[in-house]
Amino acid sequence: MEEKKLIDLIDELMTKLGSTEPARPRGRWVEATKSKSSPSKKPRRSKTAYQLKISLNGIRPPIWRRVLVPGHATFDQLHLAIQEAMGWEQAHLYEFEFGDIVIGIPDDWDFYEFGKMFEDARRTTLEQWLKKEKQKFQYTYDFGDYWRHTITVEKIETLPKPLERATCLKGKRACPPEDCGGVYGYLELLESAANKDSLADPELRERLDWMYEMKGDDFDPDAFDVEEANKRLAYIQF
Repeated sequence: MEEKKLIDLIDELMTKLGSTEPARPRGRWVEATKSKSSPSKKPRRSKTAYQLKISLNGIRPPIWRRVLVPGHATFDQLHLAIQEAMGWEQAHLYEFEFGDIVIGIPDDWDFYEFGKMFEDARRTTLEQWLKKEKQKFQYTYDFGDYWRHTITVEKIETLPKPLERATCLKGKRACPPEDCGGVYGYLELLESAANKDSLADPELRERLDWMYEMKGDDFDPDAFDVEEANKRLAYIQF
């Protein structure tokens, strides 16, 4: 990688000049080893399909979705599918984690500790990482509210022909509103909505009004419409 060699040369020159500031961004070039199966610019379409269960961590009763996605999908495409199936709005950054491996967008990697290993979500396919049923990995959306999801590989199937669309098979409960303060902020909103006495508190009343403005006056935290989720998913092509 010519750019990497150039940065190494700059580091060496800066060291000779007595500078303590490295030219290399932290964590930028510590990438996971590329396997022989790394996708080309035009990855092949796979007949493999994954049934995944996506569960939002920290909330009970649980909020979850079950989706079917093609094996040739990239993790960036999986991110889009999760957004639409869950009901998020694609307003924040994201990452997938497999232990010490982070799969995300390279421009967002500079804030990580040196020594992390990375894969580009736009070039890494599900087939490269999802090898067995019951395998689990993490998906984090919005590094402020920090919505953590556990994704479980429930089934790996070989279909007669490649899938062209992701499908939501089932799910439970509504997605929280964006920017509500994460798990604890959302639980506080739900508790306030159920407690009529909280309406007397101007601050809580304002937050509740904001939630209903974001999600609609008829927002029901226990509701989920699988048909509506599939309408959103239909716009994602694999």
